[in-house]
Amino acid sequence: MKSNLIHQLGDWNPQLLREVKGRFKIRNILLAIGISLMGQFILLISAQSRLPSNVTLLYDSSHKYCTGKLLDRVPKCLGDELGNVIINWQLWSLDVFTWLSIISCFAFLVGGTYLLISDLATEERRDTLNFIRLSPQSPQNILWGKMLGVPILLYLVALVAIPLHLWLGLTAKIPLSMILSFYAVMLTASFFYYSGALLFSLVGSWLGGFQAWLGSGTVLGFLIFSYETLNQNVASDNPLVVLKLINPCYLVPHAYVSSMYSLDNPLLSKFHWFAVPIGAMFLATVCFAMLIYGIGSYFFWQSLQRCFRDSHSTMLSKQQSYILTLCFAVITIGCANWQTLVFGQHYTYHTMVENIAGLLFLNFGLFLYLIAALNPHRQTLQDWARYRHSYHLEKLGNRSLIKDLIWGEKSPGILAIAINAMIAISCLSILTLASQVNDDHKSYTFISLVFAGSLAVIYAALVQLLLFMKNEHRLFWTTGVLGAVIVLPPIILAILFSHPGNNSVFWLFSVISPLMVLYPSGNYMTTMTPYIAILSHLTILGLLVFQLTRILRKAGESATKAMVVGN
Repeated sequence: MKSNLIHQLGDWNPQLLREVKGRFKIRNILLAIGISLMGQFILLISAQSRLPSNVTLLYDSSHKYCTGKLLDRVPKCLGDELGNVIINWQLWSLDVFTWLSIISCFAFLVGGTYLLISDLATEERRDTLNFIRLSPQSPQNILWGKMLGVPILLYLVALVAIPLHLWLGLTAKIPLSMILSFYAVMLTASFFYYSGALLFSLVGSWLGGFQAWLGSGTVLGFLIFSYETLNQNVASDNPLVVLKLINPCYLVPHAYVSSMYSLDNPLLSKFHWFAVPIGAMFLATVCFAMLIYGIGSYFFWQSLQRCFRDSHSTMLSKQQSYILTLCFAVITIGCANWQTLVFGQHYTYHTMVENIAGLLFLNFGLFLYLIAALNPHRQTLQDWARYRHSYHLEKLGNRSLIKDLIWGEKSPGILAIAINAMIAISCLSILTLASQVNDDHKSYTFISLVFAGSLAVIYAALVQLLLFMKNEHRLFWTTGVLGAVIVLPPIILAILFSHPGNNSVFWLFSVISPLMVLYPSGNYMTTMTPYIAILSHLTILGLLVFQLTRILRKAGESATKAMVVGN
């Protein structure tokens, strides 16, 4: 029977069988089970040490897990007939359940990300990844095998912990449906993060042995930042709430212990999407989060299929990027405070600025990804330049060039980034126009959006120019130069000018220029300064595009001459 099961697994997914056979050894299985049981034991012992002892009765004191009347918002400890403290086991179980859930989120996402990136990096170093690419299996089958097989021992650790987790949740009076919903969230979140890890392992192989640590460290940093910082400082009516939705720690189910010991649901109870109170229902919040995970995973897998077979391919086609930007805009703009800005009676410009700033921050992250996903590398650009030069010699017109720049697979990505910027700006403009703030404040917002769009296209042109360098380490240099252009100007300006309002014009040439327009601290908004700065942005963009066009034309001519001589 075991042999038949192995054969069936091999027929369904040979890559999964390869991964399972390499990891599912008796020693590894026992070690995984032992780690899981030991971790559960340590958690229970730690939680038990926090329980009140019988000594607390002697001093008539209070404790979180006692059941008496509140003394300074903490219940007083009561004893039974035998002199033992009466403990609120429901609240204790809820706390242990919550901690086990959060620890599981971190271990599952960070550990699985590290394992997947490390495994593919090892395959790349040993040149076995190219052998796998040549196999008759489809990219989906191979990547599914990796995703299911590489973290197989981590899945076993989680499986062993499920009985304790279920028992704690049911003891805490959490409905079984909510617990199962959390499991569904963990599955979809893991699929989302693991898909991103696989993509990063394919496109970031130039990082070498540092790749796995960087990928898992980024996930760990995001989970900690979003759970510790955003939980206290970002309300549920701010667009940054979308960062909470992609952190499954916020979707750990909670229960109301009683009216006396009730816990405020810290998750997303006040979350609205286009003024619809989705956060009022736990199931609706879970479904919305899973929808976000699903959309993100879809685009990750589109990129995976493109990059797995052809390492020189861009991560996304231009058409896919337009759809991604539109989906991203709809999701994030819906998280804005529509109930106050559009439908409310009491609104302020501060609320508008806070929401636009949050949306600009989210779009900044999106466009960094799009710049990396749409700009082709040197060899691809050379092939395209040779093709365009031959096309130009036939005098077939420039209409096809525009079409190629908008839809083409190998053409530079600058125009596509500009179109994506226009899509994002258009969606943000809808929120601005629908809001009830006055026209002057709306004009500030529109100018801010223009600055944001121009910066995105300038960064895209700079990256495309750097990727055409004749340098083996051009990816490293491109990343370093772009990082310096983004980070260094604000730091230098902050050192030279302590107050932005005194020298506002200089700040308009940094990455925070959209925020400078949103938060005007000087009198420059009544002058032509912002418009002159925008013209300067366009001049910089024009110079970058001119230089890129010149070297592409030269490369196309050289390649064509080489082909003619060769023939």
